[in-house]
Amino acid sequence: MQDEKAVASLLAFTKDFDPDVRVIAGDLWDFRNLRKGASDDEKAASLSDDWKAGLEFASTFFAGGSDKTLMLGNHDTRLWDFSHSATGLLRDYASDGIKRVQGYVKKWNSKLLPYDSAKGICHIGHLKVVHGYFAGANATQQHARVYGNVIHGHTHDIAVCAIPSLEPKEARSIGCLCKRDMDYCNAKTAKLRWSHGWAYGFLFPNGEYVLNQARSINGQFHVCQDIKTY
Repeated sequence: MQDEKAVASLLAFTKDFDPDVRVIAGDLWDFRNLRKGASDDEKAASLSDDWKAGLEFASTFFAGGSDKTLMLGNHDTRLWDFSHSATGLLRDYASDGIKRVQGYVKKWNSKLLPYDSAKGICHIGHLKVVHGYFAGANATQQHARVYGNVIHGHTHDIAVCAIPSLEPKEARSIGCLCKRDMDYCNAKTAKLRWSHGWAYGFLFPNGEYVLNQARSINGQFHVCQDIKTY
């Protein structure tokens, strides 16, 4: 369900920017036919295209860099849920799928973080990264209150919220790379907030950072790749 133009732009940027730290912040795969309440059509769908698209993206994204992290999102973790709750053939399929993911993570020399509000946190200096555990218009504010300086996905929008504090506490929702016209959200007005984008920046030895947001403007991404200190 990736937006091909957004994904191609992100991968082209990654090749040029060549970041040392690379994080996929969750929902690399959809696994829609494993979700609770899946329709008959979803249950009948093949997972092969889903697997292929996710593996191709991650293999390209993780081709460089020295510090790489794959975080599980609420869609990815459906595979783990099925390995515990499903029976027979489905449980075996889920268990084999988990081993497959773990094998690729090892091949990419990447860390793997669970979809867990306490354990699924990636630390980059003084910045935290989570997939996302809140939804709705106030989701970014809620993430700021719980995690402080954090970036998250999950909500598919681009948003910034700073909350009152003696120490800076700012959360950012960094957008998505998925299609904005998926069938399940045809009648949902929340999709009108969705934006394609990603976060990037510069990390200093003391843990401080400069964080930038790339967003789609008329189908194009305008980014800066250099930093000057004055």
